[in-house]
Amino acid sequence: MNRTGIIVAVESYLLRKGLITILNRVPGIMVIREFDSMAPLIKFMQNRGRDLLVISQSLFDESTEIFISAGDLPERTILLTRDQTGKPKDGIRSMDTGDSKEIIMNKIRDLLDAQPHKPGEPEISELSPREKTILRLVSLGYTNKQIAEELFLSAHTVITHRKNISHKLGIKSVSALTVYAIVNNIITIEEVNSKPVQ
Repeated sequence: MNRTGIIVAVESYLLRKGLITILNRVPGIMVIREFDSMAPLIKFMQNRGRDLLVISQSLFDESTEIFISAGDLPERTILLTRDQTGKPKDGIRSMDTGDSKEIIMNKIRDLLDAQPHKPGEPEISELSPREKTILRLVSLGYTNKQIAEELFLSAHTVITHRKNISHKLGIKSVSALTVYAIVNNIITIEEVNSKPVQ
């Protein structure tokens, strides 16, 4: 099953990771690289073909020349702005940093629909209520054994649930799962910040 590659170029680590979590939920795409500055992005883009690009306004402003010389790159780009107008800049689609998850996903789908591509994978399954509970506890730093004791499950069942969560979301690390849980309102950032040291 083919997926369209997407590159994320955003300076802010938290904004970039949150955006990647959302983008990886869009059927038919996969984030293949992330950058926080222009020099490595420009070098990487020289050898890439049809990848899509989400880039912050400030990085875009640093290097508009690559968009002028790169043929169809503007048609494959979404500009991440803070102006809340949603108006295209220089013919490039844009989205606001304050846009909801649904708006971001819809804009990426619109960009995908405008691109020639092969049919993508089926939509990622939603997490079950039990999986959301386990994800919440994982985000709070609970071990498999602690989760099993809390939910009256066997450790093997918890491990199976965690594998299913990782498979459904395409996320393996605890930190990325935590970002996903925050972005999707499974847990608040305050709860994560106040968790006791294990």
